[in-house]
Amino acid sequence: MLLPLLWLLVACMATPDKKANSTTAVIPAKQAADRDTQISIHGIAFWVQSPADSVICVGDLLLLPGWDFTNRKWCDSTDVCKTALKKGYRVLAPQMMRSVYATRYFPETRADLKRYPTLAQLDSAIEGLSLNHGFFKQHNLVLGLSTGARGVALLCERKPGFFHAAAALSGDYNQVAMPGDNLMRLTYGNYAQFAKRWKNTDNPQTAADSLKTPLYLGHGARDRVVPVSQTREFNAALAKRTAPQSPVVLHINPAAGHTFGYWRSELPAVWDFFMRHPQ
Repeated sequence: MLLPLLWLLVACMATPDKKANSTTAVIPAKQAADRDTQISIHGIAFWVQSPADSVICVGDLLLLPGWDFTNRKWCDSTDVCKTALKKGYRVLAPQMMRSVYATRYFPETRADLKRYPTLAQLDSAIEGLSLNHGFFKQHNLVLGLSTGARGVALLCERKPGFFHAAAALSGDYNQVAMPGDNLMRLTYGNYAQFAKRWKNTDNPQTAADSLKTPLYLGHGARDRVVPVSQTREFNAALAKRTAPQSPVVLHINPAAGHTFGYWRSELPAVWDFFMRHPQ
């Protein structure tokens, strides 16, 4: 069952360690010939695509989807995966669905949401892919939209130095500023009861000083799902970090909303940012 995974790794010029992770499975084998397969590790299904034989593999791009988006939504709705493969990047897209990238769940978390992956699971899966299967050994990139952008910020704060560049589009970074947000309330409990939890648990803005990854921040000024103030204020918090930190680029599109049309429009600038921050 591991042969398709090993084949993908060799194709990307990475050699897996001899020790295999027992939580990993690869399905289905017949898709390996298309350099398109699925890997399940630590309870998360990753859709993995690898560059063609004629393209030298230079790194890995982790794509984080938004709320209730499948791990194929990024690739189906934009050219980000085609571009990545042409540039020599493997694409790893985890199936997060209705996850808000919380580190863990609480007694107050709505029961049906507890079946979706946590940030801790995602972190463990990334470590397993890196340590035992040869991924994330070259130029490591991460890109997310909406709740996936929140995931980018939290992951970079949790793993300083692991990613060489990151991009977050239309994200929410400070739940305290949106105490009525249903997704946060259903995950962390009511703000009035758990204000300290909202401020100190999985709050990218509170932990801004931990973020040391070069970061591209984008948002549409006409976003009616996530206020543009979330990105503006997160950028301001990053600018106030006390220690020398990696650069942050902010781009606000005055005419854009919370749509794939906007996210597609940001990709050329995102790739330009990625290429300016090598391994």
